[in-house]
Amino acid sequence: MKVIMVLSLSLLLLFSACGNKEPEETEVSVSAEASDPFEKTFSQFRSSLDEEEYLKAFMSLHSSLRLFWEKTPLLLNNVQFVKSDDNTFGIYEPREGDSFRIDEPLYLYIEPIGYTIKENPKSLYEFGFFADFTIEGKDGKVLGGQKDFAKLDFKSWNFNTEITLTFTYTISGLEPGKYKIVTQVRDKFSDKKATTENWISIL
Repeated sequence: MKVIMVLSLSLLLLFSACGNKEPEETEVSVSAEASDPFEKTFSQFRSSLDEEEYLKAFMSLHSSLRLFWEKTPLLLNNVQFVKSDDNTFGIYEPREGDSFRIDEPLYLYIEPIGYTIKENPKSLYEFGFFADFTIEGKDGKVLGGQKDFAKLDFKSWNFNTEITLTFTYTISGLEPGKYKIVTQVRDKFSDKKATTENWISIL
């Protein structure tokens, strides 16, 4: 891990003329830490690590993650088809290939990043998602879909950044061929949104 050390720059201005001592100027301190909260948390991490205060070091890293979470757009990570809807973060069984039988359920696994997390008056953290999807032919023509086919709400005692979404699609009435499923995930508490496109073959 690259650690950036922060040095504070202090400017001390002294003036004197013709033997008459002018009043000393107040020391002016310009610190990168004051203007960049990331620099402050990185500095705290390094200091705690040097002192072998590992819990404090971990909390400093988590503070940096929270700062990142507030700045990043919504991202969809590790998007793939899996074998069932019984999944937790990082625990799933990947499905090989993109071929599906007619009327076979499709399970799409997603790890979202950067969603808005709000703390409520009971000190619980709340976040959530809405999702829409369309299915398109090879020519880009929209053949069907559904708006708000998923509405998901979460509450946690922690600022939880490890959440998985598994969407289940049951598509019928398609001829054998290749199709594209376009899924848009929208953040419940902001205007953030992200889209994933996944090709499938119907046998």
